[in-house]
Amino acid sequence: MRHDIWRNAVTTGQQAAADALGEATLALLAQRDDTAQRFTAAIAADPGLVAAHGALGLLRLASGRRPRQAEALQSLATARAAFARRGGTRREAALLAALAAWAEQGDMWRAADVLEEALRAAPADPLLLRLAYAIRFMLGDAVGMRLATQHVLEVLPADAPSRSYLRGCLAFTLGETGEPWQAECEGRAAVAAQPDDLWAAHAVAHVMEREGRAREGISWLEANAPGTSAAAVFSRHLFWHRALFHLHVGEGDAALRLYDTEVWREPGSDFRDLANAASLLWRLESQGVPAGAARWDELADEAERRLGEHCLAFADLHHAVALGAAGRRGAAARLLRGMRQRAIEGGDTQAQVMGRVGLAVARGVVTALLGDPAEAAALLRAHRGEVPALGGSNAQRDLVERITLDATLAAGDAEGAFGQLLERAARRAGGTWEAQRAARIRGARRMAARRTDELRPSTPRRFPALIRGGFA
Repeated sequence: MRHDIWRNAVTTGQQAAADALGEATLALLAQRDDTAQRFTAAIAADPGLVAAHGALGLLRLASGRRPRQAEALQSLATARAAFARRGGTRREAALLAALAAWAEQGDMWRAADVLEEALRAAPADPLLLRLAYAIRFMLGDAVGMRLATQHVLEVLPADAPSRSYLRGCLAFTLGETGEPWQAECEGRAAVAAQPDDLWAAHAVAHVMEREGRAREGISWLEANAPGTSAAAVFSRHLFWHRALFHLHVGEGDAALRLYDTEVWREPGSDFRDLANAASLLWRLESQGVPAGAARWDELADEAERRLGEHCLAFADLHHAVALGAAGRRGAAARLLRGMRQRAIEGGDTQAQVMGRVGLAVARGVVTALLGDPAEAAALLRAHRGEVPALGGSNAQRDLVERITLDATLAAGDAEGAFGQLLERAARRAGGTWEAQRAARIRGARRMAARRTDELRPSTPRRFPALIRGGFA
């Protein structure tokens, strides 16, 4: 038995393995690009390291790709064999149970609950917290993320190695639950204490995005994420955020360059890569920046290769965007049929999400992009309140709100679109996209007013009759 840097017991005879597990945990907390490699290095130091196998298996499931699920099951089998052979701690049993719940039953809620149950018994365990936090992020449970993080920070010693990283985790949840000022304070403090904390830098960028502080956001990310690599998943997401800042101030060419050079240099193995790319490409075109058929075809080809996976409703939503924008009616229909079948036949967490909201939203998106805005607007507006269940962040889910507003406007409902724009203005600062929509709404109103004037019957002229009647 050895101990990690938080004094948590690790079932291993190799202190190097326990130390490597601690380094992997720190990488996970910071959302660094080498997180998976760090857990792999811990396993190399001790091939029977249950905690590392459990964590790596959960990260593989979080990739949202069917091929990685097979790898996660292999992690589970290896961890089980090691646990049966050498025994283990409550923490290791929890990691094993959480991985089994998700990999075998598809029960993401149970996986997060198991980790947090163990965390309540040993709150100074950032590995359990950060894995549960990641799962709840995919479930859209920002409140659960915040409560768990606050609880750990309350009991974690002030000099604990990960404390500043956890402040970065808290910062993100504060922003997602409506406390942007406190979120920015926590995020800036976390970055100041630990400059490699990409998640904390990302949390501050979220606040700036919502408040329309685009120039500041670009400078912030350039200064605080200088070492990001275009080959890594989270790095590409940070470049996605930079592109959003450029779009906010109407710099479409700069955003398109980031798309080509950073966000989608090549197909990635994580669902977030295609999600970033499809979302950004739609935003570019919606602001009048021609993306070109070739870019959409590349994304649609990748989405077609993933048809039938249906690991996450959030991923399928972005497959729907790629296929709809590329005009792939047949493939889009197959995607929707597969989601429907998954919702009917599966009893797991994501099947339930698809049945409750995922399928309807994906149908709405496909319908909007393939030319029936009235039906799309009706579908999307009916499910607006349920979109958070798809997972992800407010910034990511904003894509659905934008498509909904555009469909409403394209359907000829200028007043409905105006109402949505007003609601939006109460939650986030407007930029170029919002100004364009406001102008379109004004144009639609003027056109409607002209049509009304043309249809209005002319008022009869009574003076001649009065003259004939002798009243002159």
